[in-house]
Amino acid sequence: MTSFLDLVQMPKFREYTMTRLSGGSKNLYYGFSSTFPILFRYRSLSTYAIDDIINEQVTATSIGEFNDLFDGAIHRYGNDTEQEAAAEKKWTELEKLRIEARLPVEILTQDYYVSLYKNHFKKDSRLKFRLLDYLGTYVCCFSSKADSTLMWSHYANSNKGICIAYDFNKWEQGNLQRNLLFPVTYSDTPIDVSDLLEDEQQRLWEYPLETAVLCAALNKASVWSYENEWRLLLVLASSLENTQRLPMKVFVKPSAIYFGNHFLKPCFYYDFKNSIERENCEKNIKNIDRLLDYMIQNQVPAYVMTPNVGSYTLKSMSIESQKLQGFIYKYFCDFMAQSMQYYTTIHDYLMNYIDGDYI
Repeated sequence: MTSFLDLVQMPKFREYTMTRLSGGSKNLYYGFSSTFPILFRYRSLSTYAIDDIINEQVTATSIGEFNDLFDGAIHRYGNDTEQEAAAEKKWTELEKLRIEARLPVEILTQDYYVSLYKNHFKKDSRLKFRLLDYLGTYVCCFSSKADSTLMWSHYANSNKGICIAYDFNKWEQGNLQRNLLFPVTYSDTPIDVSDLLEDEQQRLWEYPLETAVLCAALNKASVWSYENEWRLLLVLASSLENTQRLPMKVFVKPSAIYFGNHFLKPCFYYDFKNSIERENCEKNIKNIDRLLDYMIQNQVPAYVMTPNVGSYTLKSMSIESQKLQGFIYKYFCDFMAQSMQYYTTIHDYLMNYIDGDYI
């Protein structure tokens, strides 16, 4: 394969792949853009997530680790009928060559040859399905929405995590990463790339396999459309041993950080006698404090997500990072965890504090 980093810089490759994705997903509005919406990354409030923020990096994950079984899958020869048809086609091609060469009929038997190739296509189907994983494909996922109740539940530790806003328009025009950031397109069936996979002589297009790989990486089932996903994508295609995660410098500070409605809950323990649980809670308090230190120093706005009573929607409430840190110091003196029996009370205090009421 031609280097992925080289290919994604080529206007003709981008244009051709974009056209395939738009037509294959029947999304006429789909396209690659030189400008980006504000993008949001949902995370748990973990040490790793905070390290990423402070170090101006994001961590991409191997596509084979994703929760969607079909994520990045290439669909080829998916059932017995397709495998049989492909094997019969191979036999027809070979039989034509035999006749042209005037070889005896007995040199090959149709049943044996078709059976052989059918088994080959079955194995090839499994290989193609996970080809992107074998190639070392790494993805960092973003959303164009910060108030998705499903995203807060699935990717931000059940509303106990954070959502980080990034403005990647701050990248300079010549920045390579501008060409690594793509929107996802959704469809009811996988985009058909069969013609690209068969184009071994490059009669259809100069980069058939590479285009098929990028199409597979940027196409997901319609059931995931609520994610409004964008992907920072890297295909290593090297013989190096794959790693589960890959840190990537982005050199962009968050434009805002949104705290989940229950971001304080991991600071409360259920069992006082469980020293490990309490230590984890105190570690979580220190992580929040470390994040707030960074936000204060870099003037990153803070918001807390709260439910819109009377609807199934969320709203963001602004709070100064310094005031939020002061609240943490008041109710978690010396970073000591609290008993879960006090959680609701302290959470209500926080909501009042955000509303501007005195504690």
